[in-house]
Formats: sequence, C-alpha cells, structure tokens
Amino acid sequence: MKIHLDLDAFFIAAERIKDPSLQDVPAAVGGRGDPFIFDSKSAHKIDTVHDNNGAFVPSIFYNADANFRDYFVEGGKIRGIIITASYEARKYGIKTGMTVREALELCPHLRVVAPNHLFYHQLSHRLHLFLKRRIPAVEQFSIDEFFGDVSGWVEREELEDFLRSLQKEIEERFGLPISIGAAKSKWTAKLATSFAKPQGIKIVDDVESFIRDIPIEEFPGIGRGYLRRLRTLGITTLGETRQIRHIFYSWKKPGITLYRRIWGIDDEPIVQASPRKSIGISRTIDPVSDRGELRRRILILARHLSSSIAKLRLQPTYYTLGVRYENGLKTKAHLRSHRLFSEKLLQCIALELFSQCDDGYTPVMRLGISCSGFYASKLYDLWHIYEDKKLARLLECSQKVRTKFGMDSLRWGVEMLEAAKPPGENIS
Repeated sequence: MKIHLDLDAFFIAAERIKDPSLQDVPAAVGGRGDPFIFDSKSAHKIDTVHDNNGAFVPSIFYNADANFRDYFVEGGKIRGIIITASYEARKYGIKTGMTVREALELCPHLRVVAPNHLFYHQLSHRLHLFLKRRIPAVEQFSIDEFFGDVSGWVEREELEDFLRSLQKEIEERFGLPISIGAAKSKWTAKLATSFAKPQGIKIVDDVESFIRDIPIEEFPGIGRGYLRRLRTLGITTLGETRQIRHIFYSWKKPGITLYRRIWGIDDEPIVQASPRKSIGISRTIDPVSDRGELRRRILILARHLSSSIAKLRLQPTYYTLGVRYENGLKTKAHLRSHRLFSEKLLQCIALELFSQCDDGYTPVMRLGISCSGFYASKLYDLWHIYEDKKLARLLECSQKVRTKFGMDSLRWGVEMLEAAKPPGENIS
C-alpha cells in the first residue's frame, strides 16, 4: 500500500509551536513575495537550504521575524495575501490566496503573522528524516506533503493501527497535526487524504466506490485544461470517466497517465530521490519602471541564486531570465554557456538577457532567473578558464563569509552603485 501524509495547515501549525497564544483561535500566515530581499538598507535572515527535495520545495528561504505593522503595512495600506489559514479561520470563509485586507474584513479578530520559511523548512526536514526511519521508502512531494510505500512492511489488517501510531508520534514529537490517506495507488492515497482532513485517516480499498461521486476538479492533476475538456463532454464526477476511457487514451501519454491515476491502476513508484533538472529564483514586486532599479534587483536575485548553485555544486550550461510586465505581457531570453560557473558570470548573463528581452519602458511586476543543463564533466570554455577559475574560487570564499554573517554581508560594488545612482541613470 502507498500512503500520503499531509500536514494540516502546516505554516500556522508551525507558528503555534513558537507562539502557543495562536492555538484554537482564527489565525493565518500571510506573505508579501519577500519584500525584504531587495532592501538595500539592512540585512535580513535569508538563506539557501537544500536538505529537502520535492516538486514544490523551494531552495531560498527567509524568516520575516516582523510584527504585523512592519511586515504587512506599507504607505498606510495593508499588503500581502493569505498563505495558510487555520481551520478556525476557514470557518469565516478565509482561504489561501485571499488578500490580508479581505481576510480581516471577514474576521476582524484574525491573527495574521509574517512567514518564517527557514523555520518551516527545518521542521519539514526533521519530519522527513523521521519518516525515513519509520517507512522503507519516502518521497517528499512538497514542504508539507510526503508519499510512502509500506508494501511488504505493514500487512493490510495492521495498516490502520500503524498509521494511527505514526500520526500520534508525529503530533507528540513535532507538535504538528497530520492527515494520512492510503491506497494501492499514490494518487488515490493523495485524494483520500483530502477526505481525512483535518487530523484523520482514510484507507481506500475499493477505488470505484470511493471515486464514484467525487467531482472531477478535486482530483490532483486535473487542471483547467482537462477540466474544460471533461465538462464539455458532460463529465462531472470521477466515476463517469470510465465511460470515456477511449477519449483519455486518444489524448496520448498525458491522457493515459491521468486516466490510470484516476482509477488507481498507474502503479507509479515512490521516488525517493531524483536528479535536479533546474534551479531558479523569482520575485513578484510592485510595478517598477526604473531600469536601473530593475538591474539592481536582478543582481540581488543572481547573488542568491549563485549561492544555491554553489551549495549544490552544480555546473549549469543553460540560463533563462523571465520578465512579467504590469500589463500582463511576459518575455523571456535564453543563453547557453560552457564557462565555469561563478557569481560574476551569472550577473553578466542575467543583465545581458534582461537587455535582450526588456522593452525598456513598461513597468515590471515579476523577475525570475533560472539555470539548468547541469553536467558533471570538467570540459569548460578554455578561452576564459583562468579568469573563471579565479571567479569560482571567489564564490567559494564568499560562501563561507555569507554562511557566517548572512547573504547581505558581501555584495558586489555594481549592486551598490545601482542602488546609489539617480533613477534612470545607467552605469557603464
């Protein structure tokens, strides 16, 4: 049997460990897309951590450690969105993605706290290590979700007792409420967990009877595209998909995979570790028109991303920069390079890509840099190898300083010059 473990309202549950006054009251964790990372006046608790892997596990975390007014109020306005709401808060209609202002209108006595992602990561990593000692195969799916395989480890008649014991131990050891679903398929187990919440256990033996009346939009993996197609065909429940099996199969591999997952016949294994294919960093910002300020922010993103790449000892060959404008338009630029990686190289490439894809005047609302095409060989661009080795060594030494004193303790002069120059002026 496969199991799926999902921490209930994880971020707020973690905050309740630090602040017991948040227990049993409407509470939520809010976020602002990391408003501190671009602050040139002070250092903040930002770090790159890579002990966890998963489809939705980021690598760059920070602790806000700020009160409500300092974090959420700017220019007299309440900013930010709800990341996680407690079950007490959800009774008032508060949902993930809702603005903090809207949430407070629904529930004026709602306790909204700033996020502490480093702390959440540490808890998640500790739980992951614990699960690997209790279950033969564990896959981290996100920061608060895990899959496990107990086939041949726990007999079916002992499964419920095993899961209840595991659930109790997690709550006692970590102070975290958790829900668990179990089935022969990992995706049926994940669906079952949504029916176990909060702090419940759901074991599915008969997939057909379980999914018969479940709305199609509740199945993990049915996105807007498939939802639109299925509704056009008059399909509203998962049970009804059996009659259109041939249509799923006509959608080739993605459709076949989805159909097999719905009916629990996918037989997909638990993936305990997989090679990293890409790593990136992006931030949503208030609209910025000043290109000098945008270049400064690109340099900051490059600083954090280069730290991640250095920690993982990766050698990327493919670089991408993406821009989203206030009007909703998006642009991207790409570059392939076989030069030995360094922070300086990433800065130069990122700024070059920005000059290629930016229109030069429309306010920007999101910036992102990603690197991929990793390889293990030492076949580098020989024309620049001596210079690149010096810069790679510089990054290695910089890492030691930043690890001890913080990411803002060492910054390149060009970043500070961009921060100091008048708006609209370029630095050659």
